[in-house]
Amino acid sequence: MSCNFSNFLRGLILPAALCLAAVGVPVWANKCMPGRPCRPISDLAPAIPKTYREVPVPADAYEPPYPGDYRVQLSGGAVAYLVPDSTLDLVRLSVYVPRPNLPAKPGDVARLRLYSALLKDGGTRALSPERLEDSLEFVAADLSAGIGAWQAEGSFDALSKDADAMLGLLGDVVLQPGLEASAFKISQREMLEGRKHRYATPGGVMGALYERVMFGSHPLNWAPTEAEVAATTSASLSGLSGSGFSRDRLVHGVSGRIERTEMIRKLEAFVARFPAHEAAPVVPPFRGPLAPGVYLVDKPFAQASIRIAAPGVKRPDPDYYRLLVASEIFGGGGFTSRLALRVRSNEGLAYSVGSDVESDYNRRANVRAGLQTKAETGALATRLVLDEMRRMADSGITDVEMEHARETMLKSLPSLFDSPASTARIFAQSEAWGRSPEHFREYRKILETMTRAEVEDAFRRYFKADSMRIVVVGPKETLLKPDSRGLSLKDFGKVTEITETELDKRE
Repeated sequence: MSCNFSNFLRGLILPAALCLAAVGVPVWANKCMPGRPCRPISDLAPAIPKTYREVPVPADAYEPPYPGDYRVQLSGGAVAYLVPDSTLDLVRLSVYVPRPNLPAKPGDVARLRLYSALLKDGGTRALSPERLEDSLEFVAADLSAGIGAWQAEGSFDALSKDADAMLGLLGDVVLQPGLEASAFKISQREMLEGRKHRYATPGGVMGALYERVMFGSHPLNWAPTEAEVAATTSASLSGLSGSGFSRDRLVHGVSGRIERTEMIRKLEAFVARFPAHEAAPVVPPFRGPLAPGVYLVDKPFAQASIRIAAPGVKRPDPDYYRLLVASEIFGGGGFTSRLALRVRSNEGLAYSVGSDVESDYNRRANVRAGLQTKAETGALATRLVLDEMRRMADSGITDVEMEHARETMLKSLPSLFDSPASTARIFAQSEAWGRSPEHFREYRKILETMTRAEVEDAFRRYFKADSMRIVVVGPKETLLKPDSRGLSLKDFGKVTEITETELDKRE
């Protein structure tokens, strides 16, 4: 236990006995007893730290749980992580199926997205959407399912007495979807409305522009046209029924009030329902990134949205954690990061500014910085980010910055396992990503042995100010016009304007 002595003196936090005990002074040391007069507080002064910073803090000895202690190999290649939890009478299950689910041709995009939206929302072959929702509400349970670009997922959260029924229901939802016509019409209308307004916000434009600049046109970022969405029928989705889920790729995370042997038996029956194998489609190579320079979509927004990016790494890669530490110092560490201090605190140009290192096990990711600022200060803010990038590359980082970033990342590790449900999910997702069982223990060792020189070297190799792609959404006239300092986006390389029509191209 540590004490805040200024607050203690004001009587706001801890009684005197607890504070004295916290710093190693026995509670009885100043206790008045027969035959023992009260000791003056001055006698204890040498034992009381002058500030809270002098209170000894126990060494951080956190050891993450080990996946192998919870892992169960099921039939047909399926895997489960079982994490018991008796605190609540609940069972939580998540299942992941790592497999690309990308369209083979542009016309398939609408079908895949509508099919995913109808898992659960379209009911099952035995239950209409209304009966399914009523059944879930009656037992206060939650169920979800969907098919993403890189993996299919399903989950439920229910009272333990209903877990058997929910397991069967989840299997029905993903293997025997109802694809009910009225539910299909609702999802179709929602998708059509989304297409009409997809570029109405800075975030919508930036997402498409950033993908196009850094990765090029690819099945992963294709979007359906309004005509394709309108032409899709519920009957055309029937050929997709049961797709995306196969026994050899099922990875479960289960937590709650469970009995291990009995749960294994139930999961064996569950996985037996799935097809043994489903071939994954070939993923075409990504074309990007485009050449360094400025890429702009002209939109009449009051603010400019800016991302400054360069190619990063595909995990696992030894540079990933070095870059993560470097980014924590550069812009990922909140108000203490260099970008926040320079761009937000000192110049007041942006409410939110920072950097990050994208994490991806399926394709090469990026390193980037980003911010939103007034259109009139877009060029200045960009200049400050690039200047700070050069400064950090030239002068390196300090020992204090290095230790702070390392400590921050190490202390975030326990939050991944803050509940049995979180533990089960992270272990299952880690296996789906292909991580080693030693991943979380290695993470700690890597951070503890990482040197400042390694972090500086990684930052210099990836965060190169002269090789960045500056991706901007905002009013072209304002951003290209020299500001009061004579700065404009033209100062950062060739400016390429990209229209919304070009963003929609599928090549």
